[in-house]
Amino acid sequence: MIKTCMILLLLKISMQCTLPSFKNNIVKVDGESRTISGCISPDTIRAEGKISYILAENQDIQDLNYGAVQGISSSFRIDFLNTSIEIIRQGAFLDLPQLIRITLWDNELSWISENAFQDLPLLNEVHLDHNKITDVLPRAFSNLPNLDSVSFFGNQLENFDQSWFFNTPALQALKLGQNRLRKIPRGAFINLPSIKELGFARNELEFVDKDAFKGLRNLKFLNMAGNKLKSFDFNFHTPSKLMSVVIENNNITYISDEILDVIRPKLSKFTIADNPLQCACLDKIVKWSDAFDITLPQRELQQSGSVCIYPKTKPDQCLERGDDDLQDEFWVSFERERTPIHVFDYLDEEGLYL
Repeated sequence: MIKTCMILLLLKISMQCTLPSFKNNIVKVDGESRTISGCISPDTIRAEGKISYILAENQDIQDLNYGAVQGISSSFRIDFLNTSIEIIRQGAFLDLPQLIRITLWDNELSWISENAFQDLPLLNEVHLDHNKITDVLPRAFSNLPNLDSVSFFGNQLENFDQSWFFNTPALQALKLGQNRLRKIPRGAFINLPSIKELGFARNELEFVDKDAFKGLRNLKFLNMAGNKLKSFDFNFHTPSKLMSVVIENNNITYISDEILDVIRPKLSKFTIADNPLQCACLDKIVKWSDAFDITLPQRELQQSGSVCIYPKTKPDQCLERGDDDLQDEFWVSFERERTPIHVFDYLDEEGLYL
């Protein structure tokens, strides 16, 4: 009996906060306010029965240390909104077998450490929007068999590396809009074959390797709006499952017949406005979209004034050309500075295409 009690006592001590994350902070547990210090656990939040939602909002927290949130057995989600969190340490989310969603919006996060999110068997979504993240360490998302969606919208990332994800076979949506990405290398997602949605809207992309999307056999939604791309020529998996492609507000002047043929089979929407497309190319795409019943949104075409350009030579032909065959500063007439404020600015009515 004494031995059993000692084991239980040691187990309880091991689960306590070695480095407290909270000091007289207010959190809401299923709508009821609690003042907590140390960690979020069934004891500190005085939970009786199941917990479904924990919210910390407009608090000064700064760090989520080891065991910051721990020992909750029921299915729940947790949001940290405008709480000044700067660091998420390894094991911050501990012994949470049914945690399904983590949201950290409008905090001060600058980097994500290794194993910051680990061993959460039912975790489905992680939202890290509107922070100051510049670096994500390898295996930051580790052993998450049901992780479906991760969003980094509105941060300061300059690079993406699939090593962030280790043993995350179910990842389907990766949203990297409004960061500082400049390039996407060859095979960037080769170890993430389940991806269906990729969002790169409003970055600084100039170079995307032709084989950047190699291995993505299930890709359905691709958004590369608001970048600096001059080309849309990629080796997508065939037969393509793409349903929506958004490349508006880039520097694209030409799209080949071959790429149109590759993306056509299941495509329902192709958003190309605010690109300096050659007029002959735009005419070709309009006819192609009509022939195959593909929506070509015209929303921005009326707003941006000019809708296409005429090259110096053979203006009636859609050809791949060098910059010397295009008028100087040909992009000036096209909208360039549509800076979104919120993640929702790049969502459609179904909440897709980030």
